[in-house]
Amino acid sequence: MHCGVMVTGYNQGDWERLMTGDYERPPTISDAENMDQTLAMGELVEPLGYDSIWATEHYGSAYSMQPNPLQYLAYWAGRTSRVDLGTAVIVAPWWNPVRLASELSMLDILLRGRRLHLGIGRGVAPHEYASLGIPIEESHTYFYDVVNAIRAADGAERFSFDGEVFTIPPTTIRPQARHKGDLTTNIKAAFSTKKSAQLAAEAGLGQMFVSGGDIDEMTAGVRQFNQIRAELGLPPDQPTTLLWMYCAETAEEAEEGWEYFHNQLTAAQHHYFEWNNPGFEGVKGYEEYLTRQAADVGPADASLAARRATQPIGTPDEIIDKIKTLQWAISLETLVIHVFYGGMPRDKAEKSLRLFAEKVLPHIQAMPTPINPDSVGVPV
Repeated sequence: MHCGVMVTGYNQGDWERLMTGDYERPPTISDAENMDQTLAMGELVEPLGYDSIWATEHYGSAYSMQPNPLQYLAYWAGRTSRVDLGTAVIVAPWWNPVRLASELSMLDILLRGRRLHLGIGRGVAPHEYASLGIPIEESHTYFYDVVNAIRAADGAERFSFDGEVFTIPPTTIRPQARHKGDLTTNIKAAFSTKKSAQLAAEAGLGQMFVSGGDIDEMTAGVRQFNQIRAELGLPPDQPTTLLWMYCAETAEEAEEGWEYFHNQLTAAQHHYFEWNNPGFEGVKGYEEYLTRQAADVGPADASLAARRATQPIGTPDEIIDKIKTLQWAISLETLVIHVFYGGMPRDKAEKSLRLFAEKVLPHIQAMPTPINPDSVGVPV
């Protein structure tokens, strides 16, 4: 199994200031200091033997402060020589497709033969769409225009595109990629609603997701997606999954990890559903988030019990058993772990990352990744 690390900065201590609208003072811990510590964690990923470094895309809040994942990954391309890079995710509606195709091609050059694992999503938080001037109600249209345009560009000496949003006259992507024609052949899409799963399957995209429930719910989600793919005559897909990791020598120490995870759930609630958010009422394409919003803004503790079986938080042996169970449940092929989150002190994050690398990572990398029949689905 491939095991990567999400290297992203969360200024967890700033949420109290943001939620009260106290913008007259700066964060207690500056974003620069926070990112310095995040970069220091990232420097450990390759030497400790992990397979890849991943980045995401967010704007405006203290939640996951990477506004352009390709800029950030270009830094890591220059700082490393062995690991792959991955996006989890690029938010396609926020990009001009020619710029995105060009930056993907440039990053592929900078990787000097290593691979970019391409994950793409459409975004959720209304405040991010508003700040970027993109109509959230047209997110699906923008998303598939961008995906189809970068596919048209991939491998072409010259291409044009006539979509619903973007019209691109004949042009060429330069520099042309090392893996020209293969940059967009295995795109994973992040989605959490049935409609988005249907659209992703119809577009031939794979699945990337953050576990949001217990194992049965995760298996059902993968099975639903593969059932849609089967109805379209497509083979089953094995997902890339993002999980929160905290590795400790004893079960008692590992309990601290659940406190940081609780903080992370709260931060996600703030970013997506509470802070600077007018709500999803009347927003086309986000109808399923109306009920989800009501549930998600409740106490984060209610979500912890279901996730204790899925998140790699625990002792090394406990984590290995969880990943084995999860692999079989959802046919997991690529695992990406968050390692520095929820206000976790850097020294504890580093100790956890090193312990995982020593005691868990060899088992994960040697783990077979078969397809579980329960996650395949059959045409209805």
